Amino acid sequence: MRSNLLLPILVLSLVCEVVILSQGRLASESGGVAPAAKGDAHLKLKPVEWRSLNERQIITRSLAGGHAKELAGFGAVVADATPEEFIKAFSSLIVFKRSETTLACGRFSAQPVIEDLAELQVSDKDLCALMRARVKESNIKLAEADIARIRAAAGPSPYFSPKLKGNLAAEYKQILLDKARRYAENGETALDNYADQEEAVSARDAFVAMAKFQATTTGHNQRFYSLLSQSPRHAEQNTESFLYWAQQKFGQLKPVISLVHVVIYREDDRVFIASKQIYSSHYTEAGLSVAELIPIGDEKGAKRTLTAYTIRLQVDLLGGPMGFMKRRAAQPRMLEALKTVLESLRQCAESLFVERRS
Repeated sequence: MRSNLLLPILVLSLVCEVVILSQGRLASESGGVAPAAKGDAHLKLKPVEWRSLNERQIITRSLAGGHAKELAGFGAVVADATPEEFIKAFSSLIVFKRSETTLACGRFSAQPVIEDLAELQVSDKDLCALMRARVKESNIKLAEADIARIRAAAGPSPYFSPKLKGNLAAEYKQILLDKARRYAENGETALDNYADQEEAVSARDAFVAMAKFQATTTGHNQRFYSLLSQSPRHAEQNTESFLYWAQQKFGQLKPVISLVHVVIYREDDRVFIASKQIYSSHYTEAGLSVAELIPIGDEKGAKRTLTAYTIRLQVDLLGGPMGFMKRRAAQPRMLEALKTVLESLRQCAESLFVERRS
């Protein structure tokens, strides 16, 4: 099962593939499910879309972005499970662990330690990119201070020896750990400036603008988005907040190492789960996904969940004078990938629901 929900690299992989190649009224009308609570109007689901959902189809649509390099999409799916199964899939990283595309993943401790990254194996391609990294000219995303640390660890040796590879891998993992520690301590202010390309990109500024745009175009509680800027240590009541890392490989694309902040927020009878990119080794400068879990019931009273899912990615490959054409080519593939992501999430939640009931 190909799934990646906390930060959908599957969506990104298909987007990058295209970019590289191109350089309502409810149950009474649908005869099925209906939200158990009011306040779903912001989803703007049409009767025909509800009929599709009741037939176990997945609906998607494009969304406007707040940046020239941003891709955004919305999708919805109904699952025969409760929000609790979705929460378990996220908080335990089961979605990752059951995915054939995941090389390794793990949650960070409340106070991140190097042992949290024990299962991470840095690929030779990334080690080679680290050895050759320079400010404004790097094939792996790093801050200027990171590049200085890597240069010091590499030393003057021009040979890609086992010892050099070991030194680079150890220093890179320490850099990742330091990023997680700073974020765990300071929250959003700890995000770096990427210095891998000619024009530096502030990961913090990119995400702040993305989250602000998302918050102003949804009917969500503004408080929910403010939680994304805070350290996981400052999680409020009825909120779970944690950091995780993942290493994934899709087709011929480079393996991607990501650090992500997850916030699970309860509001009355529904749940919001947001995944915020802290760091990505390739392709994305900022990323945000939000899953809104709405409990619903069918005509027989069976428990089900409507998952409304939004993803936003700021992709470095979409820059430049041809950015508009690249986005135009990539958007349909993003929505196709989003359907795959949502189907995988549904399968995961439904299997957990069956396990809990058996």
